[in-house]
Amino acid sequence: MKKVSDLKFFILAVACLQLLILSSFLQAEERVVSSTPVTQSSPFVKKYGSNRVWTVRISSFLSAENAWNFYSYLQKLGFKPVMVRLFDSKYRLWNIVQIGDYPTRSQAKASGRSFKKKMNLDYQIKSMNLGFLAARKATSPDTPLPLRPDKTFVSDPVRAKIVKTDPVVGNIPEDLKGGTEEFFYEIDQDDVLRAVSQRQREVILARIMVRRGYVDDGIRLYEKLVKIYPEDMDLREEYISTLIDNEEYNNASSLLQGWLEDDPVAAGALRQTARLKLLTGDYAQQQASLNYILQLRPGDTDALSSSAYGRQEGGDWLGAIESFSELIDREPNNVDARRALSGLLKRRRPRLTLTPRVYLQTNDTITTSMKTNFSMQLDSLTRGEFIYDFAQIYRPEGDGIEKVDKTINRAAFLFRRDFSRKFTGILGIGAFEGTAEGVTGALGFDWLVHDSGPVSFMVDYNNPWIDEPSAANYKGRYNQVSLTYDGFYNDTWGLFMNGQVRQYVVDNDRLYGTKGIYNVILTRKLLNNPELYVSYSYYRSHFKYEDENYTPITLVQNESIHTLSTSFSKWFCETIGVQVAGGIRQDEFKSSPSYFVSPNFIVRLGERWEFNTGYEYSSDSGLAGGGESQAITGGISYVF
Repeated sequence: MKKVSDLKFFILAVACLQLLILSSFLQAEERVVSSTPVTQSSPFVKKYGSNRVWTVRISSFLSAENAWNFYSYLQKLGFKPVMVRLFDSKYRLWNIVQIGDYPTRSQAKASGRSFKKKMNLDYQIKSMNLGFLAARKATSPDTPLPLRPDKTFVSDPVRAKIVKTDPVVGNIPEDLKGGTEEFFYEIDQDDVLRAVSQRQREVILARIMVRRGYVDDGIRLYEKLVKIYPEDMDLREEYISTLIDNEEYNNASSLLQGWLEDDPVAAGALRQTARLKLLTGDYAQQQASLNYILQLRPGDTDALSSSAYGRQEGGDWLGAIESFSELIDREPNNVDARRALSGLLKRRRPRLTLTPRVYLQTNDTITTSMKTNFSMQLDSLTRGEFIYDFAQIYRPEGDGIEKVDKTINRAAFLFRRDFSRKFTGILGIGAFEGTAEGVTGALGFDWLVHDSGPVSFMVDYNNPWIDEPSAANYKGRYNQVSLTYDGFYNDTWGLFMNGQVRQYVVDNDRLYGTKGIYNVILTRKLLNNPELYVSYSYYRSHFKYEDENYTPITLVQNESIHTLSTSFSKWFCETIGVQVAGGIRQDEFKSSPSYFVSPNFIVRLGERWEFNTGYEYSSDSGLAGGGESQAITGGISYVF
């Protein structure tokens, strides 16, 4: 069995070697045209000042069908792949799937890192002549095949598909010849091993071992190679990077310390030190390493990019804005940096939000409300919010139903203070009048226990009780303690858990009852673009009257609800989007299931304005009297 296992591993290793070496073979045809620039009137050249682009190469296929299947798969996941057809130096046609064409290598690297994080697939950064890329790009499976550069005999079935490239298209000469490779053979086991040096072969095998799961064996081979070739700084950096990738942080730190003692200005050591500090949460040291690199090489865009994202991860949003701004000054067309900067500014600049709502319940009950929220940074660590809530509750008198006609006004100030990257304190104070008069308060925190999500704890004091219309006639208020965890893992699985204890008070501070709640929601993300989620939730509540002889407000005493739901969101362009959610619920204490649906329409105007309008319907309102409920919602948001 061991021999069979070793044979399987060797076959896998050879297959990966084929892919790695093939990449260099495919460069032969690209190198031939590198000396033939595109015209200076090209829109790309005018915009970026270069006739070369950087691409993120994902995979290569001899089979066109397999290539297009992979291409379609990436499209469904929201990527924008490009198909390029290239000949190797044996004139075999390869179908190359890549994403993006960027004016700078750092932008391509950022895109590649993002792709690997989402897909867990490797990539290669390649530079290509712009005209050559345009001439070899395929837009559909029916795109005509390019003419073989050597003009040798082509079989009739293939010749029927081939369209000769116009001599002036992309400024590629008609008589272009494919490049040759001294060590090009039919790629079999022996030829691959002859095509590279001993050192190259062992480095490639080390990479394959790590990628195929033989991490310990791969790391041991790297360690051996570093000892044999101590002068190879690229190999040393690759070894340390592999240790970091596999969370061998102590070994990586020890090697980096020794490297920097020998050469304090070694760029590779400083880069990997910054990366290690970022992954271990030591953001101050990460920034120190990057700042040193920038002192040695002012304007290094890779270091600037790492510094910007590191500051963002570390909670230094002001520093991140400065770094992103400097990076954009040097790379005006860095789309990822512009998007990150825009997101930071939208979160931190003053914002005004208006949320109107009309809620319709049984017995002709109408609750009209408007919530106004204005928030802004008070300093680099503190954000303040002013909240004003208006609600009008109306229910006509009926058979055995008392009339409700109340207006509630509530104003409050809420402050959030970042004590560290992971801990935010929350304090609020306010007042309300209408059903009763009083002072409200809030105290709590958000604690980022890990990067997937925070734990939140809140104590709310003396809030007006308006979700049950009858409570407005009895000066209803409530106090609440809640604990919440809301996490999302690998952009795929979500877990929400919430527990509450709510104490209801009526009239002159008379305790009416206590309600306990816990809720668990498990979510799975199915698609990226459009976004599609499915969820299962379980909700359990129990209410106990303080005095069974005093129950003017009827409440549901027990609920045990299972819910299956889905949500869908799609942006048709940068301006218009839709969201739709819906599901079915079954309460164990009721005989029949209920359902709900909620469509929403969104319009964004630039980076500042956002408008939305929606509708909510539920076949069970959740009140003691049952019945359906409907709501018309809206929203206006403006970022100053």
